[in-house]
Amino acid sequence: METYGKESLREAFGHALVDAGAKWDDLRVLDAGTSNSTYSQFFQRTYPERFYTPGINEPGMVGIATGIAMAGNRVVACDMSVFLHHAYAQIRAAARQGSDMHFIIAASHTGIAVGPDGGSAHDLTDLARMRLVPGFNVLTPWDGAHVRQIVNVILEEKGLYYVRLNRPKVPIFLKDPISFEIGKAYRLREGNRVTIIASGDKVYNALEAAEQLGDGFADVIGIATLEPLDTDTIIASAKRTGRVITYEDHLCVGGLFEAVAGVLALHHPTPMRRISLDRVFTTSGDPDELAELYGITTASLVKECQDFTKS
Repeated sequence: METYGKESLREAFGHALVDAGAKWDDLRVLDAGTSNSTYSQFFQRTYPERFYTPGINEPGMVGIATGIAMAGNRVVACDMSVFLHHAYAQIRAAARQGSDMHFIIAASHTGIAVGPDGGSAHDLTDLARMRLVPGFNVLTPWDGAHVRQIVNVILEEKGLYYVRLNRPKVPIFLKDPISFEIGKAYRLREGNRVTIIASGDKVYNALEAAEQLGDGFADVIGIATLEPLDTDTIIASAKRTGRVITYEDHLCVGGLFEAVAGVLALHHPTPMRRISLDRVFTTSGDPDELAELYGITTASLVKECQDFTKS
């Protein structure tokens, strides 16, 4: 597959914040002591008077961010995903204030892509947690260009947003990025034997797998919004192919697999398989080695598609 450079989602988000700061003078950014990891430091250096840190205090950061948003500002709270466990009660309290404020949570270092930071730093349950909070739009960008699009869209309209970012550089793979719409899934490749539904940075790998499987084999659906989920696109593809495989860097519990399974169970029961992590505690390692260890590589997806379509 042709690509157009590499960039981590977190780095793209940091640059997008700087651009957004020039456009919206009410934009405020907070970080709980991880600005060199989330790259919110880019905004901090450019607009220091609009950047706040409560230190290593996630509950405090979310509480302060909620207050600033309730006062009428656009607010982005940034942190490494695993540390946001500490602020879950405050995130739920923020959501109870309603969507008539502009509040974005940007969580970096998600999934096993965190790699050598160690298993305790691999956040494999963030999508499950955020799907449980009423009112939050849960967004899973695919590449750096997609991140920039998403930032522009969500800063235009009030609401509650969770943006899932990653650590390593990943390919930018669409020469002309598809216009992002909240709640819309995208059919990126046409096929009739199996549907692959992928989210986040696994969308690129799903397209790689479809290319290896050959023309007309896999229908590839890219999910950029897990909540609200585009049920119509999912159901239409399931009807075309009769088989669905989900692909994600997240536990099988509470993420893309269960979201899609819930839709199909209600509206169009369809045989399903998944490429995701089992309910395990992961270990430290190179991201590619970990993907191999836990079976979420492109090769794993190709084999699963081939085996599935033989049955």
